[in-house]
Amino acid sequence: MLEKYTLLPALFLLLFVGGCANPSWTTAGKIVPPVYEVCPLEGKWSVIEELVSDGYSGKTSVDAAGSLLQFSREAAILSSNVWNKPTYKAKKVNATDYLMTRHTVLDSDLVLTSEKVEVVTVFADSNYLGEFMKINDSTIVCFVQNKVLLLHKIAAHADDPRSIANASIDDTDQYNKTGASGIFIGLKIPSNHDYIYKTVWVAADNKKLHPVLSRNDIYFPRKSGFWELQVKQGNNRSALSAHNMAEKDLAATKKVSAKTASSVSESIVIDYIGNDYVAIENNTGDITRLQVLPVDKPSSPIGIKVSDLLGPAGLKAYHGAREQAVQTLYSQRNTLINADINEDNYGLTRKNGHWYLQGRLNYYCNNAPGIMDFIIKFLPPANLVFYDALYPGWQSIKDRVPNALDAVTSPNKDIAVVKTKRKLYIFGINGEQLNSIPLGEIALDEGTTIIMAEWATGFYVDDWEKNFLTNGASVLEK
Repeated sequence: MLEKYTLLPALFLLLFVGGCANPSWTTAGKIVPPVYEVCPLEGKWSVIEELVSDGYSGKTSVDAAGSLLQFSREAAILSSNVWNKPTYKAKKVNATDYLMTRHTVLDSDLVLTSEKVEVVTVFADSNYLGEFMKINDSTIVCFVQNKVLLLHKIAAHADDPRSIANASIDDTDQYNKTGASGIFIGLKIPSNHDYIYKTVWVAADNKKLHPVLSRNDIYFPRKSGFWELQVKQGNNRSALSAHNMAEKDLAATKKVSAKTASSVSESIVIDYIGNDYVAIENNTGDITRLQVLPVDKPSSPIGIKVSDLLGPAGLKAYHGAREQAVQTLYSQRNTLINADINEDNYGLTRKNGHWYLQGRLNYYCNNAPGIMDFIIKFLPPANLVFYDALYPGWQSIKDRVPNALDAVTSPNKDIAVVKTKRKLYIFGINGEQLNSIPLGEIALDEGTTIIMAEWATGFYVDDWEKNFLTNGASVLEK
């Protein structure tokens, strides 16, 4: 009997000690993040080739063929730059959708073994280092420092980071120090049944916002320098005028543009402007068509054909989408559809932070003119849209800004500009999400849309900003 009583304190003590630990039922409702015992990118990888170069990257620490990228739980090594204790986050995505948002098309010899692929995002101290899409166990396509690189695995394990000659150890801000970001945003603003155009410059260095600058008309970069694009009005006619800002005799240039401009356009609306092409809606009085024109010849009466800009695959996608639209219209009675002789009735439109190719049908129903637009399921080529990545993704942006209508994000993954009905919000990016508080905001007139997004990074940011100020830009009043 005595032995039973002496056991009771011991039993109570065991129950008390057990209560200090988390019993299994207390974690049933918690989501425990996966812990990788092995680095998902473990090993040494060699750069085979650069697939695409998108964005104004400036100087980067990752060169093309021959460079090495190495990964382990202890370090991420990009050429001679070393980041200690990186974080790896893996996700399964649809390969086609992912590559489209990355504005990338793989070569035909890169065969994906599955429709779903694993993408690993690498961070160091919440700084984004890059994304890596696994083709197979030995081949990866990586998006790092504004480059798209094909990697091949050459060793199962990474080197000791202390053995890297001239290594920049534990410099987790190295990536962002070389990557200040700036953007020219072209805005189309409704005004008295027409539109006016403005260019806004937004820049940040280490997520510290520069003064926001603005000027009238569209100011944009090209390989030959900075250009200005205008819609010139007169005598119930419209014409596009484009000229290099460095040209001495600007008056003569504008005069020539006016002379060679099409005299039949009643109104021209700019939908998109890139380095070499402009997409417009051209109203000639009888009909309103879409056109893609070269910046060097914006007055051309005929747009660039689909086949000339998009190639055979793009032409096939165009005809397929157009035929579906035709069948929809044929279900209506008394509909006459205009013939598509020139195959140039297409342009670009924005949706959820990306550019999409858009075609148009012109028709008559009961003798009344009408239009029907349709999306062409084909990725805009790099010579038309230079950079169109969105990071973080659209859903993540909507989670932070529920009333977001559009967004653009830096190639450096450090800032985002989010458009709502009446504002442009500038956010810093931290890891895979926008910061909770914006860096700044810009008031907009209702109905304003983005028609241009041209990014500069690194040392280009100061050059672009100085040039913009030299050519008529001023600080935007809050």
